Parts: sequence; structure tokens; C-alpha cells
Amino acid sequence: INLYRKLRLMKEVPKVDVCHIHSVYKTSMLMILQNRKKFDKLILSYWGGDIEDRSPRVIKLRDKCFAFADVITVTVKQTFNEFREIYGSKYDAKLLISRFATAGLDCIKKLEETVTRQECRKSYNIPEDKICITAGYSAYREQHQDRILEEIGKLPSDLRKKLFVIVPMQYGRLDDKEYLDRVEEIKNNADFDCVILKDFVPFEMSARLAIATDVYLHLRDTDAFSNALKEHVCASSHVITGSWLKYIELEEMEAPMTVIDSFDQLAPKLEDAIKNIKIEENIKVFAPMYNLYSGEKIVEQWNKVIEFACK
Repeated sequence: INLYRKLRLMKEVPKVDVCHIHSVYKTSMLMILQNRKKFDKLILSYWGGDIEDRSPRVIKLRDKCFAFADVITVTVKQTFNEFREIYGSKYDAKLLISRFATAGLDCIKKLEETVTRQECRKSYNIPEDKICITAGYSAYREQHQDRILEEIGKLPSDLRKKLFVIVPMQYGRLDDKEYLDRVEEIKNNADFDCVILKDFVPFEMSARLAIATDVYLHLRDTDAFSNALKEHVCASSHVITGSWLKYIELEEMEAPMTVIDSFDQLAPKLEDAIKNIKIEENIKVFAPMYNLYSGEKIVEQWNKVIEFACK
């Protein structure tokens, strides 16, 4: 019924100069194919996870649309490579990387000029002598905060006493009560300081969390470069992530990052990171990340996309 409504509404749309489709799903492709004569220029933008659907039917459907698109954009180099694995090089002339701005990065930059790192830590009641570890960024099972807390529990007792662990679970709380209860149970039985965040916060508070974090654990199943990860890298958190998550940009900018192949490696790698952490007083913005994803740079990238489409 929803598909029928969308197709009917699309018929009412008048002829337009530029049609820009965000997120390349099959519903959007059907709408394009049925109305292609209404668009003078067509831009198709992948968001990330939408490229994971590789069923033959969807690939064929997209191929029809790509043939008359003026520009196809992806957000990261990994998605660029995945696109070329599927379609080869035949769309190279119209395939561009154009990113989306992360508002938190601009907040981090502003906070660098107005507050101290200790003030950001106080926003989350982090004791002055504790090392702050943040685990994931939402309440979805794929974040594996349950396993992360279990691995932290395997650290030597003297190190566990030095930790203040924050588990952000504001988003997705209604989807999996069993997982929420499991993380809550592990947290309640832990012998280290641990808090679970449940209330939504504005951009500035998310930016303060990234600044306050010493080690960020990013070990979800899949990821197309989430905003939370960008914020933590920008705020110079030390990131521990999985080798199954590919971030070509982070490798190129030499971000402070440890890569593990399995959860069995988390405890020893985290122990090494904790032993080498120095709690900083000042905020340190990681310039390569800010320069790539700040609002100003993103506007420049999308201006080039529009210019390319309309040339």
C-alpha cells in the first residue's frame, strides 16, 4: 500500500530540473523509472548500508537507473570500491565521493575554543583520576556492548578500578528489550564504574562525550563510517575497532586507532591502551578528520556534484 501511495504521489510531481535521490533503494528506483521524463538531471546518492543489497533483481534495477543518471555519489572510499566490485568501471565517469556533514565536528571545534576537556568530563560525572571508555553509540544488538563489558571484566582488577565506562544506549531502545536487559544485568554485576546513557541529548552533549572519552570501542557488525566514530576520531579518542570494518580514510589520515581481529583480542589490546593513556587537560581536535567532514568542506563537495551534473 505504501509503495502504491508513493508511486501515485510521484505522478503528481511536475517536471523538475534536478532530481536528487538520497539512499539508493529499490522503491526509489521504481519511482525514477516510472517518471524519468520529468527529470532534466538525475543525481543518485548512496548513504552506505544501501549498497549491501546485492540481490540480482536489485542490481539489475539500479543498473537501469544508473544508465541515465548524471552523477552517482558514495560517501566513503570503501563504498566506492564495493560499487566497482558490483558494476565494474562502466560508471567511473559519473561516480564521485561526496560526504555528509557531521554537526558534532563543528560542535567539537567550537568547544575547543570555549571549554576545557575536564569541563566536558564533568558533564558526564567522570572522576578526575578515571580513564573514560565509551562502548558503541546505540542500543542495537549489533553494537555488542554486552560482549564489550564482559571483556572489560577480564582486565586485571587494578586496571578495572581505574575505569569509568559509558554505554550510550539512547537510540533504538524500543527494538530489543532482551538485549537492553542483558547489558543492564552485566553492568549491575560489574566491579568497575559503568553508566548506561538512556536520555537523548543535543549535539553539544554528544560532542562533549567524544571529548571526554579516552578510549572508544567501536566493534559493531557493519558500519558505513558512522557519525559517532567521526566525532570520537575528531576529538582524539583512541579508537579500538574490528578488522572487519574497513575505514580507508582513517588509515590514510593515520588516526589513533587499534584494530583487532576478534573479541578475544579486545582485553589485551585494551589493557595496552589503558597503560599508555594520559588524561589530557586540553581538547585536541584531530585536524584531518575535521578538515574532511566539517560543514564548510561538505558544502564545497556538494557544490561540485551539482556543477558536475549540470555541466
